[in-house]
Amino acid sequence: MAHLSPATIFSPSVAKKQIAEAKEWSIIDNWLLAKFSGKPPPNFERNSDTLKALLALATFNENADEEVCMMAKVEANALEELKASTSKDLDIDILTSLENNLTRDGKSSLKALSDLSVTLNRPLPKIEALGRHLVDLQINSDTLDQMSDRVGTLEAHLNTELENIDILIGDLQSQAYQPSTDLANQVINNQRKIKEISMKLPELRDRVASLSFPSSEQFTVTIYDVNSEEKKFNELLRNVQDLELEVKSYHGLPHDVSLARIELENVRAELFKLINMRDNMFEDLVDRTNSSGKQT
Repeated sequence: MAHLSPATIFSPSVAKKQIAEAKEWSIIDNWLLAKFSGKPPPNFERNSDTLKALLALATFNENADEEVCMMAKVEANALEELKASTSKDLDIDILTSLENNLTRDGKSSLKALSDLSVTLNRPLPKIEALGRHLVDLQINSDTLDQMSDRVGTLEAHLNTELENIDILIGDLQSQAYQPSTDLANQVINNQRKIKEISMKLPELRDRVASLSFPSSEQFTVTIYDVNSEEKKFNELLRNVQDLELEVKSYHGLPHDVSLARIELENVRAELFKLINMRDNMFEDLVDRTNSSGKQT
């Protein structure tokens, strides 16, 4: 209990926590001693954060060591099984003799075939299957190249659109699209107008309602009333036409009343003169007729 602090005497929870940390530090010290082959590790700061980091590292290292051991055991077992199966294989001598008697080209071809089988993950290679697989790989490669070209074209279009968007953003942020300096005054004026119109709106609605729906005191218009009004209109139209004809008869007269009267008197005098001429001509005609009758 010498490594415990004085606070542990008065706080059992603190004592329990310090005992647990002491055990964990003991585990870390043993692990570091094993990793440094019995030599003391370099000095480092001992605190809770360092303890957590070292515990995590030790746990990860132990798990990795266990995986390495398991893989080593699996590989050793597989090697033993392979050796056992090879020793029991009756064709091993034939295969060994065949491999030893191959020419240089044969060995190169066999190595190329084996490498290709391993690359294509074909444990039992067949020439047709390998060729078909190579063709499929070439087709996939060409397809990926085409897709890459399409992606490049799409990327170019996207970059162009991004540039256009940047230009548009610049235009929108320019002075032409900025609000005017008296925008606040315009907003206040518009709000005042809206309030005034809102106050007048009930009155306008009442007026529209009164115009839309006639009162019961108004008379109902009938077909007889329409015919009567039409007759009155036609009579007024005839009077207007007569007045227009009468006005046309005064066409050419001066606008001044006195001058128009003088012109009218002159016309009347000329009319009387023409009447006298007509009467004289008629009398002469009568006299000639009478004289011719007497001669006969």
